[in-house]
Amino acid sequence: MTGQAGGTMQAAIADAFACDQDLVGTISALARETSHSRGTVLWPLEDRDETTLIVAGSAQEVAYGQDGSMLQLMVLGRGDLYGSLMGAGESDTARTEAVSEGRGAHFTTASLVRLMDSYGAVARAINRQLAARLEALRRRMVEATLLSVTGRISAELLRRSALAEDRTIRPVPVMSELALSVRSTRETVSRTVSQLEKRGLVKRVEGGLLVVAPHRLEELVY
Repeated sequence: MTGQAGGTMQAAIADAFACDQDLVGTISALARETSHSRGTVLWPLEDRDETTLIVAGSAQEVAYGQDGSMLQLMVLGRGDLYGSLMGAGESDTARTEAVSEGRGAHFTTASLVRLMDSYGAVARAINRQLAARLEALRRRMVEATLLSVTGRISAELLRRSALAEDRTIRPVPVMSELALSVRSTRETVSRTVSQLEKRGLVKRVEGGLLVVAPHRLEELVY
């Protein structure tokens, strides 16, 4: 492991668990850091009882139907956890896939449970993520039922842009992946985003998509 990679892992741990440097060191010592390429199946892996913290990159939790259809359950990014302790379970239909190149810090279930028992910050962080997952799933169910396609696309762009201080989604969303998030087609999403650009609500910038007018975009949600 390079110094830069290790520092990045420690920074991700500090942010995810909201802990001091002493606890960061304790948690880091129990982690195994690896890198992966886009499209890699991250979970489940045979004979691996682990929970992983995303250090860099993005991923998605998806479920597959018997006919090969795919449903996106969750979009994951730096600081998010996936795996055994995050309700993944052992399912033949659901898995976590890498949307981009990235790195992860892997913890055995036993070691993470010990950390939760010993440190309140770790237990609180995991509880927060589980609660956030439930809220995200509830919100997606409501949006899928009540919102138009334009409303769902606008809501998803607002959600992703809110993760950055400058309201820029990085990298530029892949239209096919965005379509999965909002349960639409690539063509419809591409056309809608182009219309939003023409209206000046979003703008393509170097390496990303900037939400120029979040309040106007909010008006399109409902």
